[in-house]
Amino acid sequence: MLSCAPRYQSMQALLGDPDNIIVPFDTTFLGYQPVMDLFNEEDLQLADTLNRIVFTGSSSIRKWETLKSDFDSIPALVLNRGFGGSTLRQVNYFFDDVITPHQPELIVLYCGENDITDGYQARDVLEAFRTFLRLTLKNSPKSKVLYISMKPSPARWELWPEFEKGNRLIATFIKRLNNPNIRYFDIGNSMLSPKTKYPEGEIFVSDSLHMNALGYERWQAAILPEITEMLYVP
Repeated sequence: MLSCAPRYQSMQALLGDPDNIIVPFDTTFLGYQPVMDLFNEEDLQLADTLNRIVFTGSSSIRKWETLKSDFDSIPALVLNRGFGGSTLRQVNYFFDDVITPHQPELIVLYCGENDITDGYQARDVLEAFRTFLRLTLKNSPKSKVLYISMKPSPARWELWPEFEKGNRLIATFIKRLNNPNIRYFDIGNSMLSPKTKYPEGEIFVSDSLHMNALGYERWQAAILPEITEMLYVP
């Protein structure tokens, strides 16, 4: 159990550091309430199982239409609780809608890209991620967390340096936690051309921001081994 592990104590200390700014909630996020109501309705129809994996975050998760079938080799109920355009602050605000009811064995989080696009800095994304971990420890303490790095895309290439900075900050923070149940996964390598180090256009739809089926195939191939290891390796 996570709360009994020695590493949990050091993680809790880091999250409790005075420099760990808790990002305040913002009631302007209530425009997503209809989506949350739909999630809540779907939850009422779910099979009663203790083994659940919740994918949440922004549109890169929401638009993953093959998510369940892509991970059908895992004996768990895979849920897509992404909502388009969301920031980490919004995911935090709706934590009790998308995470708490499920008490998932694993949370797969992709978010932060929209925060920076909206004008926040990499450091702000780290602070919001810390808040997410605090909420997890408080409201779903047995859940493991896999953070998927902010992705490169042609449409937001000018923001890639700040995305990379945010990725490094979160990766470093997770490394400091020294807890195998909280992991960072770099998705960028699967999306950049080995020769040009620029996002490969063939994996995106016409807006050059969101991925097509080929893009999600790459994500699935990259992420599945990490998820499997987190679930089955003590």
